[in-house]
Amino acid sequence: MSLDRPCSRRDLFRVAFEELRSAALAAASAWTGPAAAPARRPARRSVVRPPGAVEEARFLELCTRCDDCIRACPELVIRKAGRELGAGWEGTPVVIPAENPCVLCDGLPCVAACAPRALRPPAFGRGRLGLAVVDAERCYMGRGQPCDYCVKACPTVPKAIAVGERGRAAVVRPDVCTGCGECAQLCPANALVIEALP
Repeated sequence: MSLDRPCSRRDLFRVAFEELRSAALAAASAWTGPAAAPARRPARRSVVRPPGAVEEARFLELCTRCDDCIRACPELVIRKAGRELGAGWEGTPVVIPAENPCVLCDGLPCVAACAPRALRPPAFGRGRLGLAVVDAERCYMGRGQPCDYCVKACPTVPKAIAVGERGRAAVVRPDVCTGCGECAQLCPANALVIEALP
């Protein structure tokens, strides 16, 4: 800003904000120390089928790509797979838990809407989509930094994910995890991925 002209209120606030921002960034980089921040996204992208999906080969035989399950999803979680997922997946319903977690709605309206029965009601409970898997190298807890976002995000009772021992990554309880993706969506280190059930 030049001293030759009068300083407007807008210029004053703009310069003050820029100075404050620079100071905050410098303080933040000093606070985080020498540890390198993890990459923004995990190498693997987690894509799973909607709740109640039958075994994959059978699913592809039964699914008519009618979009009834997509329209029935009140949370707008289920989407149509594009070409980027491969020829077998294109046009079929998928859930990307890290972007939009599945809340496993009461009554599973997506399952009820599936006439060809590619999605079927679970034998007990609300069903599962997959299993959360922790990348220990990315997990802040595994790097000795305090973090419990995944634990707080987990909607199951008891919690399907727990704080590990000091210096250890979060621990997933496979017997409790539904694969909803709440933990993966909130993880600041992108250390969680939801793997499809076999």
